Amino acid sequence: MLNYRIYGDADNLQHPLLVLHGLLGSLDNWHTFASKQQTERSIIAIDMRNHGGSPHVEGMNYRLMVQDVLAVANHLQLDQFDLMGHSMGGKASIWLALEHPERLKKLIVVDIAPVNYPPRHQAIIQAMLTMPLASFKSRKEADQWLAPTIKQPFERAFLLKNLKWDENGKFTWQCNLSEIARHYLSITAFHETDLRYHGPTLFIGGGQSDYLQPERWQIAQTYFPHAHLAMIEEAGHLPHVQTPDIFTEHVNNMLNS
Repeated sequence: MLNYRIYGDADNLQHPLLVLHGLLGSLDNWHTFASKQQTERSIIAIDMRNHGGSPHVEGMNYRLMVQDVLAVANHLQLDQFDLMGHSMGGKASIWLALEHPERLKKLIVVDIAPVNYPPRHQAIIQAMLTMPLASFKSRKEADQWLAPTIKQPFERAFLLKNLKWDENGKFTWQCNLSEIARHYLSITAFHETDLRYHGPTLFIGGGQSDYLQPERWQIAQTYFPHAHLAMIEEAGHLPHVQTPDIFTEHVNNMLNS
């Protein structure tokens, strides 16, 4: 069973929204959003397999991720629910909608499309795999080690959230980095399908990101014929973190309509 956190009344799930994070993220990425939303609806934030507090297991394809998410929904006795996913979690949400449309009320996909993406994270993952974690005494040292490879402090801080102290007082990766690296190309891929999802769908993109370029949005519309697009021009690939107020307004407009 995946690790998850319920925001709101855990004994009375009202208008449940399941939220899925992206590659090398965790359910904590949704904490600010979920904390503010819990009076509107129940939020179930999930750690995807091999991420956060979820089990380290073999395999990282989307079919397995969909089964994981449905297992959480079934455990919580949710016959239907709203679903929102970012990046890798967005692709998992896409596949869940295409393969199990009867489980969803509304779908929100954040800054990702149902397409193959170039493998842009390989240098980052390799840098993380080769970090001499045992020699670091602080997160600052780890940050300095990563700086030549990852220039943006914001991005380094995001990745270093995966570090935790082990029982010997040494840094270790909380995520299953080796398994993620092994299946990275499966995560970037999208296999064409004849399946379509006709339910209410919103794609939210960042104007400073290239993940939802016009040609990719056109492809998304073929799979989701009733989808709408909301672009947040000031945001990059993490609109829920970079522009939380505008992002939340789009989400509420969708879910409350």
